[in-house]
Amino acid sequence: MSFERSFPDEIILEICRYLHPIDILLSFGGLNYRLNQTISDFIYHVHLSSIISYENYLHLLRMILPSIWSLIQSLKISNCQVPCLTKLFLDNTDNILPLNLKKLSLFHLNTNEIYNFINRLMNKTIIEELIIECSDIDFAKQQELYGFKMAQMLFFHHPTLKSIELRGDIVFDLSHLSFLSLSNSNDSDSLNIINIDQLCILRRLTIPLQSLSSLHLLLIYQSHLEYLNVHIGDAKSIYDYKITPFPPLLNLQEFHFRSDDLSIKFENLFELLTYFPNLKSLSLNLTTECRLFFDGNILQTLVHRLDSFQFSIARFLQPTYEEQTLSTFYTPFWLDTKKWYTQCYWHIDEENLDSDYFHIYSVPYPFSNFDIYKCTNENLLSKDKLKSFTKVKRLDLSETSDINIIPFLKHCPYVHTICLNDIYDDEENYGTDEEEDITDQNDENISINDIQSTYSYQSTLPILSYVRYLILLALPEHDLEFFERLVYVTPNLNRLSVFFDDLLEIIHIPQQNLCKILQNRIYQLEINLDYSWSSVDIRRDIPKILRIFSNITSLTISLHSSQKRSSIIVKEIIIHLLKYQTNLICINIDGDSIIAFEQILKQGGIDLIKTWLILSDNNRFKCQDYLKNSTFIELNSSSITIWL
Repeated sequence: MSFERSFPDEIILEICRYLHPIDILLSFGGLNYRLNQTISDFIYHVHLSSIISYENYLHLLRMILPSIWSLIQSLKISNCQVPCLTKLFLDNTDNILPLNLKKLSLFHLNTNEIYNFINRLMNKTIIEELIIECSDIDFAKQQELYGFKMAQMLFFHHPTLKSIELRGDIVFDLSHLSFLSLSNSNDSDSLNIINIDQLCILRRLTIPLQSLSSLHLLLIYQSHLEYLNVHIGDAKSIYDYKITPFPPLLNLQEFHFRSDDLSIKFENLFELLTYFPNLKSLSLNLTTECRLFFDGNILQTLVHRLDSFQFSIARFLQPTYEEQTLSTFYTPFWLDTKKWYTQCYWHIDEENLDSDYFHIYSVPYPFSNFDIYKCTNENLLSKDKLKSFTKVKRLDLSETSDINIIPFLKHCPYVHTICLNDIYDDEENYGTDEEEDITDQNDENISINDIQSTYSYQSTLPILSYVRYLILLALPEHDLEFFERLVYVTPNLNRLSVFFDDLLEIIHIPQQNLCKILQNRIYQLEINLDYSWSSVDIRRDIPKILRIFSNITSLTISLHSSQKRSSIIVKEIIIHLLKYQTNLICINIDGDSIIAFEQILKQGGIDLIKTWLILSDNNRFKCQDYLKNSTFIELNSSSITIWL
């Protein structure tokens, strides 16, 4: 009896717990009706992102997906691990999305890829929910080309679309949304604008905007929204913050507002909220120079009618003593009536005022990304009030010692990504009597209002079993201690991003245990070059990298902005990466600008790269059929991807 007939469903489902969704489809999809029923969740909700070979991915697209095409209800495609998944998907699906698709999610696409995808496919679907995350090194230039057309395509033509979520390196401004105001124009030549009656009636919208000036125009034509999430970029005070009146959004229940614009004022938000009379839930994620946001009594006037209020508000100014103690947040309104709790941390530099920092936030922390910057002192809730920050998926830790950030690590059990920027071991307190005294003091929970204000305490790192991705922006000079400790407590770490100088520091350390752990765990490596690479550098350094990271299946190298002779350097990189026997499936080389690889395009493009693959003396490329059927090369002016 064959495997697919004899294996019990329970055993197959147990096996699926340890496999990526793509591997499940490759292993069991389309074999027979019973197995399709057993893995039905993975058929209804297809997730394309894993690093598999190009040949296996083609098999998935051409054989397995067509057999389950009509059953797919949600589709997620991520270019995060293999940068050209969406392009290959478009090329092999006849420009048609599944007929019953209700939800489409696209992650880590550049602006051009997003435009092509929605232009070629979106008008042929009945999807109800669209999620797009943009990652583009030159998004400003690209959106000059595509922003207006993308906005039109997103907000027109899709009567079934009820939810749009846009995030990442994509920002719409007034010029992109101007088609809204033109929609009722009598000018027949107004860029062929379609009648406003064909505008999507959205219920949920997440959108990055250049300014508040862009928001009012959008909301005039989206009056049925129930959920709104807006991210205002750094407008550098070039926009008018006065809001042009628009009809109240009577259905809006939930509003999330994020701003990186230091010029945003309290009165801007106060005025905006008057247009949301039935609002029940508000979250604010701000970096601002306006001190009014840090006064609990004033903030109370903004939120007193709400059922839910969450916030994270930071500024680059020294806190007053009253702000440090959070006295205006320890009032009956905040603690008793609403039971909304607040914490804060700060850094004061007596010699350099520009280094001051103050951050207040709701507890538990309400957002997925938590940025802890220059944390020197904290004002913390007592342990019985302090719950885990279960929503936090990414921690950005910058310019402080380990004793200051370990408490945050302990309270973020589900963090997936950690970004380190100059985190060092505190040699004065670590393992000393003073450390024990600090720990004991915190354990006693002595505080007037169940609040404690102390220096953070040093303790052992927790096991961080959900961490998969570690980003190393900067190491303290010749100090790998904290990085090494963190690697030890992240047993499921598989992806590392690092600058080249720090990578050399890691490779040359005497502690061989760290190198062995990295060798066993890291499958996806991203190297950012600190300087222009020469041919001598490549021949010297690539063998070292491949020796330590011998199990990697994906490697990304980002060239430095000063890189010269890009064509020759890329040729050397490719040849020396492939001359060794490795597990590499995907090689990605990024330029620093949109014209970095124009010379390669002019000299022959993909055919030229194929000659470099042959020159590597790798046995696979000696077979012409392998280059034709088992290798995919994507080349544009700023990046090269080789998928084996």
